[in-house]
Amino acid sequence: MASAAKHALLGVLATVLSLSQAGSAGANASPSAGDLMIWSPVKVAPRTYKTTVGFRLPLAWDVSAGVDLGLAGAINGTIPRDSRLATFWWMAVDHPGRFSNSPMREMALRVDTLNGAGSLCFGRTHSWIASEDLDMRSSRSLSLNYAGGRNEPTLITASQAVTVAVPWTGTSISASGNLKQVGSIFSSAVSFQQPIAPHLNFSASFTDPQKLTPSGNLRLDYRVRW
Repeated sequence: MASAAKHALLGVLATVLSLSQAGSAGANASPSAGDLMIWSPVKVAPRTYKTTVGFRLPLAWDVSAGVDLGLAGAINGTIPRDSRLATFWWMAVDHPGRFSNSPMREMALRVDTLNGAGSLCFGRTHSWIASEDLDMRSSRSLSLNYAGGRNEPTLITASQAVTVAVPWTGTSISASGNLKQVGSIFSSAVSFQQPIAPHLNFSASFTDPQKLTPSGNLRLDYRVRW
């Protein structure tokens, strides 16, 4: 009986996914309802399904909230314990105007209802034109990660990043730093990007350059379209 019930549940999820894809054209005909309702079922893999259900609120900030649900079934009809997903999320973003000099602010909350783990993040991003040939961007964030039922300490991370870009050449240099566990662990990174030719980009990144043994990598990427 238990195996039959699990097969039935997976069948219902598959049916919901197919109905959502079939009715996507009708949903697009109602932009007002589509703007407020979040409904995104996805078949991740065979016998594995994920659905995001939520809503948006037309407030001064872009506020949205919902839940991510997921389930997977084994070949023998059982549902592995680690395949279940039930995560509540909430997000609020303050987007500045197109020509505004104000920073973008955001807050995000995620709670895993199965094991009690969660995260809370505050972020602030500011972009501006320093000169005719130079764009600047700075970002700061503070996050709190709670392990819940897992035997791990609560992690507090403060991050800051700065990016300098030359629009007409595509050159950009970024530097970032992270402080974890109230300043006890520090890490940093420096990266460089430069387009060489159409569809050909060069990038380099270095991790913890302040240490005696930093690590880094060089990449040359070529993109082909057909």
